[in-house]
Amino acid sequence: MASCDTNTCQSVGSSQPSTVKRKSNDIGWEYGVIHDPNKSMDKVRCLLCKKVMSGGVYRIKEHIAGILGNVSKCPTASKEDQLKCRGVLMMAKNKKKNKRAEDVNLRAEVKIDVHESTSNTNSIDVDELQQFGLVKPPHQIGPMDKFANQINHECSSSSGKGKAQQRIIEAFDKERGNRVKEYICRWAYEAAIPFHAFERDSFKLLLEAIGQYGPGAQGPNRYEMSETYLKKEVDRVREALKVHEAEWKLNGCSIMIDAWTDRNRRSIMNLCVNSRLGTIFLSSKECSIEAHTNQFIFEYVEHGIQQVGEDNVVKLS
Repeated sequence: MASCDTNTCQSVGSSQPSTVKRKSNDIGWEYGVIHDPNKSMDKVRCLLCKKVMSGGVYRIKEHIAGILGNVSKCPTASKEDQLKCRGVLMMAKNKKKNKRAEDVNLRAEVKIDVHESTSNTNSIDVDELQQFGLVKPPHQIGPMDKFANQINHECSSSSGKGKAQQRIIEAFDKERGNRVKEYICRWAYEAAIPFHAFERDSFKLLLEAIGQYGPGAQGPNRYEMSETYLKKEVDRVREALKVHEAEWKLNGCSIMIDAWTDRNRRSIMNLCVNSRLGTIFLSSKECSIEAHTNQFIFEYVEHGIQQVGEDNVVKLS
């Protein structure tokens, strides 16, 4: 049996190559293994009928349980095996259903509309809200509502009423904005998010994207953050770097090194590339146990030169 650091390996028959199971308590791995870990971790093989299928361990459980639609039924699975996998799949389905219900109830707790908070604020005159019909539960707010709400032909005929309504609408929007900030701050305090993170342009883009989407926006789950969207972000950054790499080849660049100590007193060295388009982070290295000698720094910088390309680095005379 072959050894593996991240996966548990298992031989299936003396004449067959070693196969791999993930380190998991999922019942599906009792009936299947990864077919070829060198090609795809998504293709699995049934240990009972030897069928190879895509979709990971979830497909194995559907295959054993005899749930048709995504995969064929295993012809050699026993009744006990079928019931065992069906029970696990049903539990997972109910868990997901309950989680969706919890998410719906959680989102229902969000109240940012003015009519929900008029009892707690003195900045808005309730009588004026009733006069202009703004205390009724509003429809779902969209990106154009703050412009459309200001158009009122009845009030436009009277400048006094028009100005009064404008003040009410401004107070309405300000109160709703304050409620949004409360939810953002509450999440930041609970998750211990550094305050300077909210000054990043990416956070402003996040707010704009959610605002344009409207109510019911869903965040990514852990798998999507660590796999799907992480890979997309890596690809996006690599694509953005192509402009800098072209500049390095055209006009050259400089290798820069920066050493600092983190909160745990670990010594960190950053390697960066500077050109007319700006400074780009190249790599980072912990060197707490290393002496910061000239030779050590030279070898680290030389490594950066090899990554960038020796011909692209400006040589100082």
